[in-house]
Amino acid sequence: MAALSVCDVLANDPTILNGKLIKVRGRYVSTDEGKWLFGECKTHIETKGLVWSNSLAVDVDESDKEYLRSWSKLGRKLRQLRFDPVRDTFVVTFVGRVTTRAKMDDAVVQRPYGLANAGFGHLGGSPAEIVVMSFENVVVERGGANKSLN
Repeated sequence: MAALSVCDVLANDPTILNGKLIKVRGRYVSTDEGKWLFGECKTHIETKGLVWSNSLAVDVDESDKEYLRSWSKLGRKLRQLRFDPVRDTFVVTFVGRVTTRAKMDDAVVQRPYGLANAGFGHLGGSPAEIVVMSFENVVVERGGANKSLN
């Protein structure tokens, strides 16, 4: 199975990949508020006038021992590559299952203050998520932590 970019996953309608096992490559970012895989896409998905982040929320099934072993292996690989989370970022290919809403229109809800994204990750800002099973091909980008995200 060939790896898709985050932009490939989000192109047009990501719901066509809902529930499918894929490989996806992007720049990994994690904060206290969540984990994401970002793409540097030329366009953004827009639903009911709301623009989505070019990201997939990264979900962790902490009950799956195989997954936890894979995540530990990723940590060891990053230490081996001398990854510095303050200074650096990294690009990775995740293998996992995509989750989206049934329709992108379902991912926008009415709030008292107006329409809001109801996607995945922190504040529902990602149009889809990937439930990661494993990873491959990690590349550290030195100084990439200050790179802007879209």
